[in-house]
Amino acid sequence: MDRSWSMITVCITIIIFFVSSSESFYPSGAAPVDFRRGDPLEVKVNKLSSIKTQLPYDYYYLKYCKPDQIRNTMENIGAVLRGDRIENSMYGENLLFFGSI
Repeated sequence: MDRSWSMITVCITIIIFFVSSSESFYPSGAAPVDFRRGDPLEVKVNKLSSIKTQLPYDYYYLKYCKPDQIRNTMENIGAVLRGDRIENSMYGENLLFFGSI
C-alpha cells in the first residue's frame, strides 16, 4: 500500500512540475500585444478558400479594393508552413475603447 501512495505522489509531482513550467510558454505569434487609446489597428487579409475547390486564391485575385502597395507579412513560422498569404489591406481603425466589454 505504501508503494502505491509513493507512486501517486511522484506522478502528481511530475504533473505539477510540467503544468507550472508551461505557464511561461507562448506559441509563436500568440504573444500578447499592448495597445493604447488612439493606436492604429492594421487590418490584414489572408488567402481565399472555397468549398468547391481545394486550391486557395490570393485575396486580391477578385476585384476587391486594393491598396497602392501590397506588402506581404509573415507573422510566424506557422504561417509560412501553412502557406498563409497575409497581406495588408487599405482598411484600418484607431483604438477608441479601452477595457473589457
